[in-house]
Amino acid sequence: MPGRTSQTAADGVLRSVVADALASALIVLAILLLVFGGTALARPKLTYAAGKVVGLSNLSTDEGCLPATLAGRVVKRAFGRDGLSLESVIVEEKTGQRSFINVEDGYRNLDAATNGAVKHSLETLLSVGKSVSLRVLGCGAAARTLTLDAVRPL
Repeated sequence: MPGRTSQTAADGVLRSVVADALASALIVLAILLLVFGGTALARPKLTYAAGKVVGLSNLSTDEGCLPATLAGRVVKRAFGRDGLSLESVIVEEKTGQRSFINVEDGYRNLDAATNGAVKHSLETLLSVGKSVSLRVLGCGAAARTLTLDAVRPL
């Protein structure tokens, strides 16, 4: 019996080593995917007329969410902790219904010129009192979390 016990112990050690090697390989693969794959960055598209931005699109990176359109007047907006980046807006539709809309800041990782143009355009187009048409992406349970994907003035 002593030979059988040592064989079982050796099998257990071998399985443990293989499991550790597999776990390490999966961790390395995950790190490589994060580093080289990264998260999808928003690539905002600015629409110009007479040298002025009149629309923004492709602002969100949320995939698998439901698209919807919304038109109304901006009644409130909130900025991030830095006080500089637009974080959310509340839009009131003609019916009186208000919707809270998140504004992603993925554009901040782009070059300085694009970052500045998108930031300035968002602040201008989404000023309190402005009437806007929005494309939003509804995510989460029953698509209740809205994220801004496109904006243009009405």
